[in-house]
Amino acid sequence: MSGAVLFGMVGSRRFVRASLMLTLFGLLTACGLPRHQDSPVIPAPAGAVEPVCVTPNAGNPLIGTWYLVSKQAGVAGEMQTLLTLSADGKLKQQTRVKQGRNIRSELRETGCWEAPAGKFITRVSRSNGELVDFKDPIYSSTYIVDKVDTNRLTYRLDRPDSKPSFAKKVQDSFRLL
Repeated sequence: MSGAVLFGMVGSRRFVRASLMLTLFGLLTACGLPRHQDSPVIPAPAGAVEPVCVTPNAGNPLIGTWYLVSKQAGVAGEMQTLLTLSADGKLKQQTRVKQGRNIRSELRETGCWEAPAGKFITRVSRSNGELVDFKDPIYSSTYIVDKVDTNRLTYRLDRPDSKPSFAKKVQDSFRLL
């Protein structure tokens, strides 16, 4: 096999591998995984005003701070998420990928949440402090709530074949270490 053909195959494999990784990264970002620190944030259009959150029904069982640890195929380490759903309809979400003691990436988002019958919807308006184009669908997620009580939340993305996520309710003072 000639060197040029062999280089072309290796280069092609690298291109395909890089393309697949970028596609996977884009899909995972859309699913709520943290963006790499160098990936672009979709900025808000000029003159955009941060939306006002709608207050959920009093006593909504989703109100509180939830901690989730999960594994994602193709991601080295574990994903840790701390989700705070306030009684005023505001949300704070801190997500990080941690491998051993090393934090590989971290994302801090704020926005609004709502809980129509059996569902849970998040709408991010700021990502790592920057106002984003919150009308872009990448910043909105809809989940089906399978079960929620005073200690545990089971929910999944509102799409076919999504796997459930399990979050534990923690004290409001809980922080990711």
